[in-house]
Amino acid sequence: MYDLSHKDLVVIDVETSGVNPFRNEVLAIGLVPLNPELPSAIVHVRPDVIEWTDFARKNFDRYSLEWNAEAIPPLDACSAIEAYLNETFSGRPVTPIGHNVGFDLGFLKRLAFLGGRQELKGLSHRAIDTHTLLYLLVLQGKAPEWVRSSDGAFKHFGINIEDQYRHTALGDAKATRELFVRILDALID
Repeated sequence: MYDLSHKDLVVIDVETSGVNPFRNEVLAIGLVPLNPELPSAIVHVRPDVIEWTDFARKNFDRYSLEWNAEAIPPLDACSAIEAYLNETFSGRPVTPIGHNVGFDLGFLKRLAFLGGRQELKGLSHRAIDTHTLLYLLVLQGKAPEWVRSSDGAFKHFGINIEDQYRHTALGDAKATRELFVRILDALID
């Protein structure tokens, strides 16, 4: 067994208005430390203009009330994320974890640009991807091929996420945290 409680690892998940960070916008960022004793956070972002895909617009209904009440401009969202990382991890650089984490990091890079930054302070440029780790399990014969999607992985590992929280930044980040821990157990087994 391993002790990850002292590690500077944070699971991230973003909800966006589509899949292209050059055309679409980040709308919500869920941040869930791997250490369950540390607080989680959600930051809602209100961009000036939003270009939607059909799926993203429909999914937005899941969290639109909260978003309308809490969304802040990109500059303020960057400051909120940086403050959260600084306070939660005492100024140490934090390694992000995510499922297909490159997608999330691409949108966070765009958010940083909109917030007048090169990058979000406190977030390491290194990352851990659960999709890649799941692929290793498939190659080792420890998991079936279909486990590489997030829905497949949650099902395979028995991670239940209530429908109202699925495809929300905080809900998916919490589920991905549990997924990461279960993947580590499977890799070590």
